[in-house]
Amino acid sequence: MTPKILTVNGWKANVQKYKIKDNGLLRALAAYEKTEDHEHEELMKTIASMTQLAASLRKAKEVAAEDALVEYLTDLIDELETEEREIAKDKAAAEKTEAMTRKKADADAKKRDKEEDEEEEDEEEEEEDEEEDEEEEEDEEGQGAYAVRLMSGFQKLKGAKDEAYEFIVCDAKPHIGIMVAKKITPKHKQELTKITGGSKRFLHLGTCKFENGKYVFGMDKPVTGLARKLQDSLKHFTGKKLGIKVGDEAADEDEEQPDSGQPDTESGESVDTQERPTLAKAPEAWHQTRQLIMSHVDELKGAIRGEFEDEDPDLLGEIEENMKKLDRILENLDHQLADSLAKAHAMEDAAARRAELQNAKAMLASHIKYVKSEPLIAHIDSNPFGVKINLSKLLTERLTHMARSIG
Repeated sequence: MTPKILTVNGWKANVQKYKIKDNGLLRALAAYEKTEDHEHEELMKTIASMTQLAASLRKAKEVAAEDALVEYLTDLIDELETEEREIAKDKAAAEKTEAMTRKKADADAKKRDKEEDEEEEDEEEEEEDEEEDEEEEEDEEGQGAYAVRLMSGFQKLKGAKDEAYEFIVCDAKPHIGIMVAKKITPKHKQELTKITGGSKRFLHLGTCKFENGKYVFGMDKPVTGLARKLQDSLKHFTGKKLGIKVGDEAADEDEEQPDSGQPDTESGESVDTQERPTLAKAPEAWHQTRQLIMSHVDELKGAIRGEFEDEDPDLLGEIEENMKKLDRILENLDHQLADSLAKAHAMEDAAARRAELQNAKAMLASHIKYVKSEPLIAHIDSNPFGVKINLSKLLTERLTHMARSIG
């Protein structure tokens, strides 16, 4: 926090009390207060200007005659010198972190296309260990957790240019189970068996790529009708109708349409009755979205820690402090939206429910605006640590879909 002596109000009070003419120090102090902490060059430039102005004032005849004024300006100059040293330290630390990050980005760009075969095997083992750790740490059981991991796999695949993931299909009724990952492990089979009610009929294992707006499943002998079954399964578990292609068969993406808000003349149900099923699912959809954001942020943190793990403790401490800024996203996109949607769903009075839905819509609009304006999200999406997230697109799509779903 800026010391009180380095404020406009502090010096302004002295100017008014002793009726002296300001030489520009007030304007310089105002500029200093408005300058952000990370603008090191501008801060140091302003400090140099204030030091010169304060020294000049201290020599002025009308100021020199007032001991209190001379003492104030002396203290001000001392404080400016202290601030300059602190800013210089912050600047050096920031430049060091930036240089290391840039060095990492340059190194990654050079070696991305030159990885050797033995390194690929190590990476696959590490990926398997990471996935097992993530699954062990997963608190939520059942379809909700499965849906989050399933969509996370598809999102990562979509962001992985020209990269193929493995997939496995578990035959079951009424919906098949599916999992997509860099490497399919026994853990995936166990989860699919649990999700499908005990089925162990693992019929298909192949690779999947994202091409021309569709997830293309490659198999030696494509199975007739599998594209539609895969799409139906994804729609059932995640609510997303993705574009799927298996062999020559394709099931196109078709975004879910919002409720029309009109009465069902055949069933005789009212608008309020029709909106309840969709509204009932909205809070859980937002909780799942927040869980997905958390998993992406944790993945990025892990990559950053792994890159700088051999650095000195002071730098590691700085990096950890900077990474706390990533948590700001979840703090802004908090659980209050889900609470409002759940509250609206529980209300019996139609007027009260509409009022609460308006509150939820206002939150949605605020969240969408935040996602578009928050520079930290753009930095996450363009990170140089090899973690593909596409967080801005993910959040915009989820929030827009939710806004349409609740009418």
